[in-house]
Amino acid sequence: MSLIFFSQRKIKSSRTNMAFLQQISFMITSLIILHTIPSTTSVVGPDQPTMILIDSICIDTVNMYECEQMIISKLANPHTEMLTLAKIAAINAAIISKETIGIIRDDYLPKAGIPLVKAQLQTCLVAYKGVEKLLEEAYTALLQNKYSEMRRSQSSVIPLFNNCVSDFDLMIHTNWRVKLWINISILAGRKLPAL
Repeated sequence: MSLIFFSQRKIKSSRTNMAFLQQISFMITSLIILHTIPSTTSVVGPDQPTMILIDSICIDTVNMYECEQMIISKLANPHTEMLTLAKIAAINAAIISKETIGIIRDDYLPKAGIPLVKAQLQTCLVAYKGVEKLLEEAYTALLQNKYSEMRRSQSSVIPLFNNCVSDFDLMIHTNWRVKLWINISILAGRKLPAL
């Protein structure tokens, strides 16, 4: 009797393992198929000199891969000079800070039920307004080839940005992404000549 029980248990275990392996096989096959389907959006892949420039910016960030992907997703041409990369970074940092002001004001603040979180978000809103102003000044200076002035504005951004501390999960993620664009912008700006 124990031999029959053991055999049935082994068969049941074998079926469970087989089902698990079939699920894994299905997931792998699905990923392979999805990976081979061409994307509807075309992303320009950078050439080697451009990738070297991108890496020289991203090497000093917290997440090099994310940094690279954020820059590459904004490229219009495979070959790009440092000045263009600095402009891409500067305008995206300014845009995302401006968008974040609207998100905090229109989305996060109305959802904040806890007074402490609401106070933190209001502090973030004030900080982001200052950050937006400085980033716009930096971008304007960059367009006028006033790189020293651009770096001065950018260097004031991080201390002001650091005033935005929040326990609100969505704000934590937003801050991380904005701070990465700000850092990319600052690092790209440092690669430009002192004018």
